[in-house]
Amino acid sequence: MPSETFFCPNCRARLTKSAQAYVLGEIASSGARYIGLGNRAEHVTCPACGQAIDAQRMVRGDYDGAKGGWIAPLGIVLGIGAGIAVSYVFALPWWAGLIAGLLILFSTIGYLDNPARSRRA
Repeated sequence: MPSETFFCPNCRARLTKSAQAYVLGEIASSGARYIGLGNRAEHVTCPACGQAIDAQRMVRGDYDGAKGGWIAPLGIVLGIGAGIAVSYVFALPWWAGLIAGLLILFSTIGYLDNPARSRRA
């Protein structure tokens, strides 16, 4: 199932698909037959960088980004480990370790999942 948003292949800006592009992606992913009335643009322009984006690949979902991945599980493991470590090393109560673990969890996921970090120079 295609996403409602996609990443520009040039600048990695997150963009929202038009309703037509989203519905066409749904139809294409399900393999249903349809009749398209009118012409569809071959390229769309990224509002962030001004570069052309292939509309066919955008509708197909090639620029939607990864579905799931390793970032969230890594953040959870680091958060739990950091919470336990803070509780035992500094002899703090369990809730202080929980707060430290949550802070590390969300900062790790926020840093690694930020698409602006992977922008091309």
